[in-house]
Amino acid sequence: MTNSSISLVQNVAAQPANTAAAAGLLKVLIAAQATGTAVEITTTDKATSGSKLPFWVVVGDSQTTLYDANAVVRYLYKTGSLALADRIALEQLLEWEEKTLSGLDADNDMEAILTGADAKVGQLSSDSTVGAADVVVLGALYFALSNVKDAALNAFPALQQWFVCQTAAPAVVAVLPVYSANVVKVLVREEASAANRNLNTDVEFVYDPAKKVLPVEGAKNILITSALPY
Repeated sequence: MTNSSISLVQNVAAQPANTAAAAGLLKVLIAAQATGTAVEITTTDKATSGSKLPFWVVVGDSQTTLYDANAVVRYLYKTGSLALADRIALEQLLEWEEKTLSGLDADNDMEAILTGADAKVGQLSSDSTVGAADVVVLGALYFALSNVKDAALNAFPALQQWFVCQTAAPAVVAVLPVYSANVVKVLVREEASAANRNLNTDVEFVYDPAKKVLPVEGAKNILITSALPY
């Protein structure tokens, strides 16, 4: 499966790694590498291009322009030539990625991301083969799975094994430096918990609503209250 070349035209500055634009960039780069397609990355002036899209792909000398990363994956993998049953299965998976997975946020929806992706692992490669479905799902999951805590990912061994195999695949390894150079690194915020709060527990005030607090006789008692509306 070899295509000639594509031009990836970047219309805006490097995007944060947790955005759909960054996920799309990774999909295009991996799909091109896996299918033996040369990629030329160019930039254009957003003011003169008249487009608000972060990037688009121009196919070879045909000047055919594709604006959606999943459309680029379909084109490079020639998914139109798949057997009907295989194509339907692929399209159902891509629809899930487009309508459900891409709408989840790594900061707030990590559990939903892990649970949903784990349920789809059976439809993905069981080794380091990088198919069209793997490209789309990996692009969408890369930021989240690269930043999730090991303890959380360990609860989903099938998903973890797939991610390890895919990120070790030559086609993926080859493009990650290019991807990293064209996105802005973002850190996932940890949800606040007793384990990660930097507090002095000797002075921390813990309120127990079941415990009645009364003035101590013979001691200086201080009442702290909020302002009351009048």
